[in-house]
Amino acid sequence: MLSEQDIAYFRRRIDEVLQSGHVTKWQRQFLSDIRDKMARYGVRTRVSEKQFAILKRLTQDQSPAPKLEVVLSEVAAALRQPRQRQVSNSYSIGAPFERASRNRNPFRLRNPLRPRNPFRLRNPFRPRYPFCYASGAGRDSLLIVIGFILFVGLLGSFFGRTVDGVGSAEPQVGSGVVANAPSRGSANFTITDGDTIRLNNGTRVRLIGFNTPEKFEPLCSNEAKLGNRASERLQELVGRANTTNVSLVACSCKPGTEGTKKCNYGRSCGKLEVDGRDVGQILIDEGLAVPFVCGATGCPPTPRPWCG
Repeated sequence: MLSEQDIAYFRRRIDEVLQSGHVTKWQRQFLSDIRDKMARYGVRTRVSEKQFAILKRLTQDQSPAPKLEVVLSEVAAALRQPRQRQVSNSYSIGAPFERASRNRNPFRLRNPLRPRNPFRLRNPFRPRYPFCYASGAGRDSLLIVIGFILFVGLLGSFFGRTVDGVGSAEPQVGSGVVANAPSRGSANFTITDGDTIRLNNGTRVRLIGFNTPEKFEPLCSNEAKLGNRASERLQELVGRANTTNVSLVACSCKPGTEGTKKCNYGRSCGKLEVDGRDVGQILIDEGLAVPFVCGATGCPPTPRPWCG
C-alpha cells in the first residue's frame, strides 16, 4: 500500500504530466484512472506491480540536469598555481611526535571466514578490544543474541500470516467457490482490466478461457481503445448483476511453479460469473475478447489480433 507522501507525490506528478500534454491517449487514460483511484481510496489504494512500474515510468522527472558552467580562465589559473604543502601549526622542532588516537568501534566483528595473518607484527602495548578481536564468550554471545532475534522475528511473521489467514475469503486453489455476492454492488473484488480482477484480500486472479485487449501496454491505438471498452464493459456487467460468483481453479503451469512468478506472473487463476453467466463468453460474443484455452501444463501464444 502507498503512504500519504507517495499518494501526494504521484497525484502532483500525474497532474504535471497531464498538463504537459506529452502523453499518448492510453497513457492519459491510465494516469486519469490511477488519479481517480487515489482520490477515492487514498492510502488504501491498491495497484499491481505492473501498474506501479508503469506509473513510476510515466511520472518520473525527465527534466534535463542543470549544466555546470566552468570558466576556463579560472581553471587555467588554478592549474598554473603551484601546490603548497600545509604544515601543521601544532608541530614544532624538538617536540615529541604524538600519534592521534583512532576511534575504533568496540562492537566491530572480525570476518570469521578471513584467517589471521600469522606473519603480521603486532604491537604488544596496543590496547585490546574485547568485542573486536576476542575469540571467546563475548563475541559468541553477541552472535547468539542476533541469531535468536532473527529466529523470533521469522517465527512471529509465520504465526502472523497463519492467524491472518483464518476466516479469509480466499480458499486454496481448486477448492471451488470463493465469493458469492447475493445483492448488487457487494462484490468482494475490484477490476484491474478486462480479464484480471483483484480480491479484497489482495489476491490477483487471471480470468481463464478468454483474452481481452491490453489497455496498459497496447501494441496500437485500436487495442488500447478496445482494452478500455472491455474493462468498462466488465465493470458494467458486475455492477448490474444481482449475483457474482468467483471460483479459483488450477493454473495451466508446470508442476511445482504454482504461486510463483514462473506461473502466470504470480497470479491465481479463476472464473467469474454474473447472474450465472461466464463473463468471458459475454465479452467474446460482444467482440471485446477472443477465446484463449490452455492445456494442462502450458498455454499457446497469447492471441492479440487487434492490430492487424
